[in-house]
Amino acid sequence: MAGNFGYETYVISDATATFDRIGIHGEKYDSELIHLTSLANLNDEFATVWTSEKLLNEL
Repeated sequence: MAGNFGYETYVISDATATFDRIGIHGEKYDSELIHLTSLANLNDEFATVWTSEKLLNEL
């Protein structure tokens, strides 16, 4: 399990969202790409990324 400073943190991937973004050179990034990239950056480094189905199965 991922954790930081002794805490176990979780992000529920299908309970989060984002918007299209404009890059530093004016390029447009689709919201789905931003969402997946953000989750990938968090996963196993700052949090454990689960789906809501996984969370409900663990409860």
